[in-house]
Amino acid sequence: MIPKIGEDPTMVDRQRLHSQPHPWRRYPICRLLLLAAAALASTVTGPTPLLAQKTDTLVVRNGDVMTGEIKEFGRGKVKFSTDAAGTIYVKWTRVLTAKTDKTFEITLEDGRTHFGSLSPGEQPQQVRLLIGRDTLVVATQRIVRMQRIKETFWKRLDGSVDLGLDFTQQNAKTDLSFSTEVQLKRRLDAFKFDLSTSFSRQDDADNISRLNTNLVYLREFAPRWFYAGLVAGEQNSQLSLDIRGSVGGLAGRFFVQSNKIILNSGLGVSYARERFTDQEGDNAVQVLFLTDFEFFSWGSLDTDLSSRLMVMPVINQAGRWRISFITSFKREIVSDFYFNVSINEVFDSKPPTQITAETNDLSLTTSFGWSF
Repeated sequence: MIPKIGEDPTMVDRQRLHSQPHPWRRYPICRLLLLAAAALASTVTGPTPLLAQKTDTLVVRNGDVMTGEIKEFGRGKVKFSTDAAGTIYVKWTRVLTAKTDKTFEITLEDGRTHFGSLSPGEQPQQVRLLIGRDTLVVATQRIVRMQRIKETFWKRLDGSVDLGLDFTQQNAKTDLSFSTEVQLKRRLDAFKFDLSTSFSRQDDADNISRLNTNLVYLREFAPRWFYAGLVAGEQNSQLSLDIRGSVGGLAGRFFVQSNKIILNSGLGVSYARERFTDQEGDNAVQVLFLTDFEFFSWGSLDTDLSSRLMVMPVINQAGRWRISFITSFKREIVSDFYFNVSINEVFDSKPPTQITAETNDLSLTTSFGWSF
């Protein structure tokens, strides 16, 4: 740049210097490298204190105020994350009030469901449900479940895996069982998939194999009321059932929803296509009567007792009706690992086959499992 008459040459050089683009601006890759270095430095030094803060509080009966993060609440216990003690479980019966600014699905004992956060109530044993612009004051112990509205699909999954193996040397009897259950909850909608299979063999006897799988969709449409759709598959060599596939729907009601007991029943209809050994495939239209019961207790080790009873009269086959009953007892061994004993009874009053006279199949299964 040529200086004008009377202009300071030094000033002209400075203007020229500042008018030229900085090397970081001239080469975008350099800017990216600089940003990457800054991100790496922040990762090494750790998150800022603001991100690490846990601001939820629980006030318990002895007057202590616990500060941390409420992960979830169900079956009478709050999963609570703290900086000092890590993740702990607090009995809800000992909680006077709570505060969180995170959004939860909150279920009350009368079956009503709300989506919001919590703040302390006017009385020592009350909480305020902050539901959008509305506020609802309830007794703390009327809350029976709180589930965090999670951001990603994978974080919303809950389930368990069981594996059992028994062997008797005298007759080379071997029993192998496997089962899994996965649940996905999103506001008023719930999906559940379960699969159980077992195989038994011994000398001088036919092998026995069983398979049951179900996919259920459930939606709560009013306090304590729900409707559900289901798809199921079944195989049982003990009853000479090669395959049965069914689809159906039902409506039901939760009669009890507390911190220790869940009881519900439903009524519906289903269509099944089934084939027995050496028989042609046949159709079955069934009425569904279903009852689920679950009891759970907590302490240093959790205990869970659950039962399901299904009674299915077959409409298009006079005099035929089926029963399925399963009860399961789970006892926690260490955190998230448990021992399970299950009894499963299947009954068919008129199986459409002449190959076997068996009308029922009773099985006892012991296994170890992990919940997630």
